[in-house]
Amino acid sequence: MSDQAKWLDVPLIGQPYESVEDEQLDQWNSTIIDGVPVVVEGKLHIMKRPGLTEWIDLGTGQPVDGLYWWDAEECVLAVSAGRVWKITDQAGTYSEITGSTALRSNQLVSFADNGTICAMANGGSIVHTDLSTLTTMADAQAPTSVTHLAYLDGYLLANNGSTVQFSDVTDITSWVALDFFTAESRPDAVIALKEGFREIITLGRESVEFWVNDGQTPFSRVSGSAQPYGISAPHSLALVGSTWMWLSDKRQLVTMQGRQVLPVSSPYDRVIQRMTAVDDAVGYTMTVDGFPLYVLNFPTGRTTLVYNYITQQWHKWGYWDTATADYQRYRGQTYAYARSWNFHLVGDYATGIIYKASRQVYTDNGNPIRTVVRTGHVSHGAEITKRSNIFRIRCKRGLADATTTDPQVILRQRRDNGNWGNERWKSLGQVGQHEITIDWRRNGIYKTCQTEIVHADPTDFILIGAHEQIDWLGR
Repeated sequence: MSDQAKWLDVPLIGQPYESVEDEQLDQWNSTIIDGVPVVVEGKLHIMKRPGLTEWIDLGTGQPVDGLYWWDAEECVLAVSAGRVWKITDQAGTYSEITGSTALRSNQLVSFADNGTICAMANGGSIVHTDLSTLTTMADAQAPTSVTHLAYLDGYLLANNGSTVQFSDVTDITSWVALDFFTAESRPDAVIALKEGFREIITLGRESVEFWVNDGQTPFSRVSGSAQPYGISAPHSLALVGSTWMWLSDKRQLVTMQGRQVLPVSSPYDRVIQRMTAVDDAVGYTMTVDGFPLYVLNFPTGRTTLVYNYITQQWHKWGYWDTATADYQRYRGQTYAYARSWNFHLVGDYATGIIYKASRQVYTDNGNPIRTVVRTGHVSHGAEITKRSNIFRIRCKRGLADATTTDPQVILRQRRDNGNWGNERWKSLGQVGQHEITIDWRRNGIYKTCQTEIVHADPTDFILIGAHEQIDWLGR
């Protein structure tokens, strides 16, 4: 080490950018997988994403197509294989609600309730329950091709082909075929709708509009709200924090600022554009330690993208397949927050299992969560030869427990875009070891260097920063 050795920040924690090749990146990350970027003291940290613990197995061996917290009844409704269950307490006591067979298998379910009746639909007729029986909407004038439901001011609203039909204000099981409205800005079938802020958002393939109860019509379009931003994935629409987000007809993530629709700059634009299909994308919001996260699953693309609304940072979630040593998409197909129990519930996309998600759990039902942070090809501002004496990360340590007595963190590096070097393992801290830095020494000579940090043990992991001590060799 010379007298000219300097400590420099390493851009290990930052916005990942997968819309270009790794070689094009210097100060941006290449990827973040199974981590959540959060802001502490104005700086980004990476913490391991919530793990999953099996809570209930519905026994269907098929996707959990719907989860819904019914607040008035303080229970959860779960749908799988066209069947409906009620879950009535924190212990997971559940029983099937029988009756109608109108719900379909392997199609996402939309819910809406008026306090005493909960309605459900997933492509056919509306069914409803009072927790005792499951009944198909009997009124002959009720809509029969419904994918989305909403409830506002006594009305149940449902998309029905090209229109939005609404029920009688005093009885959500009573319908008149002529009680409907259509997208007015252009002839566009409504394929998604939801309620938020006492308004109804309606989306077609080419347009978005907002509707309110004007007390007379009863529904009228909000003046100036129509815009030429459609939706390519009807189930990508979600309320994130205080705004709407969805995947637009141009395969761009968009959000609202006031009444204006704005594209969200995404480092995964190229990834989304190159997918074979995106119309099956599923979006929902879950809150982790106070951070509202927009989770967007792409079943065909086998990818899950996550947006932290507070930090405005994108990252990936996955499920580490130990057999193939590769990531599949995140297990969560559906989500509900059971408010009275403070449970974050996640429905599996294949197995009929409902999980509890928690930041105090560090596996997916026993399967390792493999958190990866990878830089671009870092030059420290000058593509001249340099020697790395010490590579240091700052992280939370002393996380060992009875089952994992010596958790590890792994470093790999690729110098000058050559082959990846060997894995170099370091202890994340046994019990009582709380020093917050870990050093790797003698890291070689390079002009550019790509670094990868991996943590796959069943313990917590919080990555705070990275620094490197280098000598400038000047060649």
